[in-house]
Amino acid sequence: MRTLQILFVLLLTTVSAILSSCESTTTPPSGNATFTDSTLFILSEGGFQKNNAELDGYSFRKDSLTKNIITPLGDIGNDIQIFGKRIYVVLENSNKILSVNPDSSADHVPISFPQGSTPYNMARLSSNEVWVSELYGKQIAVVNTNLNTLSTPIPIDTSLAFITIFNGKAYLLTNANKLEVLDVATKNVLSNKYIGDYPAQIVVDSARNVIIILTYGDAYVAKTLAKILWVDANTYMVKDSITIPSADFVNQIIPAGNKAFLTYGNRLDILDLATHKISAFSTQAYYKGIYDPSTNQLIVGKGSATASGVVDIVDASNGAIKKTLSSGILPGHFVIYRK
Repeated sequence: MRTLQILFVLLLTTVSAILSSCESTTTPPSGNATFTDSTLFILSEGGFQKNNAELDGYSFRKDSLTKNIITPLGDIGNDIQIFGKRIYVVLENSNKILSVNPDSSADHVPISFPQGSTPYNMARLSSNEVWVSELYGKQIAVVNTNLNTLSTPIPIDTSLAFITIFNGKAYLLTNANKLEVLDVATKNVLSNKYIGDYPAQIVVDSARNVIIILTYGDAYVAKTLAKILWVDANTYMVKDSITIPSADFVNQIIPAGNKAFLTYGNRLDILDLATHKISAFSTQAYYKGIYDPSTNQLIVGKGSATASGVVDIVDASNGAIKKTLSSGILPGHFVIYRK
């Protein structure tokens, strides 16, 4: 089982998946789901080796949820992003990325990785090139989004989990607990330093020219605590850090303008990106989500690793739940396709 999933299963509080009274109409899968207006696509991770990752589509205008728009989808849905006019879904344990037409799900094309490969998350380099981290392979996979094919991979010194590209540099969180920085043009290593045990997420704060990194820490062997670190994007030096108490476990940092939301297994907090102060926001427990600046709303998933969960659409000003949608196991990856 994946290291990060083991940590999540051990540390995330199991949350009830009771639907609220404002749940939308649910449409059964048709095998050829079509979406004619702006749509929220929800990727649920599913259970490890259960082949039950799930992709759902929620039409904002119609207030209609279509479940399981591609069946079977695959094993462990770990990332979803929009590149150009297509949606790309990482299916980690199925060794593939699925390229999907958001207007009609019948138009979906698999980008197959070699057996044993573990695509994990994606970063867009250009209009036709996407770099993909491989959880256990010592390389960066390269996807041509015009052709939906793999190009020649980029070798690196160790395996990696997360990748972000900013100002001509690729920032990598490796399984050696390091932040590695590559020059995109030359592929040369600019820096490779220890950043913390179990580095888990990179967030770019372009306004302040810093890279924000979440590390889970190692409570069992190394006895290190989770941290949030601010790294200068030019010098790669840690400028500031917050140590998270051992009783807490931050699942994700969700950027939202000048602040970010921190999802826990028992609440939702706000992180001020200027002062680095954390304040309380909601007592709801969530796994992961995104912020929609056009509506000032959070879209966040909750549930356990063994049962279907729900997705809440939350007012980011006061925490009020505006809508609740049913979902699959561990809903935590979202994109909004605008029309």
